[in-house]
Amino acid sequence: MLVPRSIRARVLLGSVISILVALAIVAAAVPGIATQHEIDVLGARLSSEAALAGDLSRDLFVRADAGALDLLAKRIASDASVRVTFVATDGTVLGESDEDRRTMDNHATRPEIIPALAGGEGRAVRHSATVDRDLLYVAVPVRAGDRIIGVSRLALPLVAVDALAARLSLSLLAAAVIAAIVAILAAWFIQRAISRPIELLTERAEAQDELVEVRGPVEIERLAAALRRSSAAVRAEHAAAGAERDRLATLIDELGDAIFIADKDGRVLLANRAARATAGNDVIGRHLPEVIRDHETLAAIASAREGREATATIERAAPRRFMRAVARPLEAGGQMLLVVQDLTALRRLETVRSDFIANVSHELRRPITSLKAMAEALEEGALDDRATARDFVHRMHQEIDGLAQLTNELLTLTRIESGAETLTLMPQSPGDLLADCARRMGPLAARADVALLVEPSDAPAVRADGDRVAQVLANLVHNAVKFTPAGGSVRLSAARDDGRVAFSVADTGVGIERADLERVFERFYKADRSRSGGGTGLGLAIAKHIVHAHGGRIEARSDGPGRGATFRFTLPLAE
Repeated sequence: MLVPRSIRARVLLGSVISILVALAIVAAAVPGIATQHEIDVLGARLSSEAALAGDLSRDLFVRADAGALDLLAKRIASDASVRVTFVATDGTVLGESDEDRRTMDNHATRPEIIPALAGGEGRAVRHSATVDRDLLYVAVPVRAGDRIIGVSRLALPLVAVDALAARLSLSLLAAAVIAAIVAILAAWFIQRAISRPIELLTERAEAQDELVEVRGPVEIERLAAALRRSSAAVRAEHAAAGAERDRLATLIDELGDAIFIADKDGRVLLANRAARATAGNDVIGRHLPEVIRDHETLAAIASAREGREATATIERAAPRRFMRAVARPLEAGGQMLLVVQDLTALRRLETVRSDFIANVSHELRRPITSLKAMAEALEEGALDDRATARDFVHRMHQEIDGLAQLTNELLTLTRIESGAETLTLMPQSPGDLLADCARRMGPLAARADVALLVEPSDAPAVRADGDRVAQVLANLVHNAVKFTPAGGSVRLSAARDDGRVAFSVADTGVGIERADLERVFERFYKADRSRSGGGTGLGLAIAKHIVHAHGGRIEARSDGPGRGATFRFTLPLAE
């Protein structure tokens, strides 16, 4: 079989074949559908009329008046042009419009009578032996109250149904033929609308390169040959460019430095996440001087616009921050790259590291120097003086104990910071924790002539490691007693505070400078007021990390020198 190769011919031929097949199916199905439709319509009509006949015959069924029922059947049949039959519950025909009821067979087993005697509606299409023709039967029960007393059956010859079905079939077939003609015309216009643009597109694409052989309609072969070459090249280039662009965009966006790319007029074309956080989400399209206010950075931008790479360092005191800006010209159309790095955290870490090294050196130099001096003194003859030697040995023990304490506290702090220290969290009574701390630290306060007071507390239990919280309180109380003059006081308290319990250690001591409040919890950090005091400088750092390990917060408050200080930390409530 020869199949047309053009889309136009294939579409038209396929449409014609589909329409012809559809017409054949409709022609085969319409008579049956029309007949069934008419049977359903006539059945509904006969059901309604049978029910009406049953209502008219109810009293006659009650009296079992067969003669009257026979007359009623003939009268109804004459008026409605249907066959009417009244049947008793035992199947006996009590009334019949077309035949002598006395000669008719028992109807109890007729297919339409059985459902009616059961209380429903019975329908059947069959050949009547009585009248020798095909009839549509509809039977309904006749009731007296809840009791079935008979059956009302109406029938209509199928000759009328066939005539109605034939007329309906003719109308449907005529409509289908008209629809087929319209569909064929529509298919012709559709195939032309489809094939002509493809032909034009193919002609334009074909001029770029030679044809590549493909299987299929002529138009598709030519179009596929042209588009395959161009689309493959475009897709490859687009994929490579897109992948590279996505990688660069992701990399730039994830960088912690603020990156701006501006055009030759200084208008921002691209800004990464850090840049948007610094200059605002609406930075795209704005000029750099609108979003960058530091004159050092603006000077670097001006140099870059002149074609030179420039670096600027920005240092501000309030708030304390250190920034570095690098501006350089790009080759693409006079564009410029600006990178702004926030070095505040790095500078602060460098400061902390320097202070840590200096403080460690300071803490180790004094005991080591003292031990060396006493060892040299013993070597030079002090060993012969028993009293002096005993005093030196006692002092050496003290210095060694101090070094041991420093080492232990450093190890403790390191374990807490690294998470190696395991907390045993249990419900703890804040009042008991304060009372235990006052009992243990009472002798220290008494020797310093400082009153150690505990305020009564009804705060709820906290979820904490009792030993570690006791260590925090001991460190805070020891620190408070050390810097409170004789006659002063240290007050311990605990109270519920916004879903937590806040512990406070308040003293009437020498106070803390405002500049030192944020740094007192750093390792080895000592304000000037405490340089003369003892200790390793690690107690507050250990306290801070223990509190943080519990999920709490700790802070120091003071109104200044000579006005005392309050150390406050919070712990979560026990569930």
